Amino acid sequence: KNAIGDGNVKNLVDEIKQAEVLILDDIGAEQSTPWVRDEVLQVVLQYRMQEDLPTFFTSNFNFEDLEKHFAKGKNGNDETWEARRVMERIRYLAEETRLEGENRR
Repeated sequence: KNAIGDGNVKNLVDEIKQAEVLILDDIGAEQSTPWVRDEVLQVVLQYRMQEDLPTFFTSNFNFEDLEKHFAKGKNGNDETWEARRVMERIRYLAEETRLEGENRR
């Protein structure tokens, strides 16, 4: 959020997308906006997909529920198409694996 205020979004996105290894922790837990989904996350994932860079995700959502989360637009608009575009990139970069067991938090 600070990067938006001081105009450094492009620099921050470039730094994130070019990381040697990227781990996006607890994806879907945030209250994301369509702008973050489309102009930040999708840009980062597209670059990492094209460059075949290792990218890992953790989430309490499975892929189907994560797509539903991303489809919730501003004011409750249905943005399923945009959510599918992001999820195509996530599915390309990652394999869904369910971890079960006792919560250790």
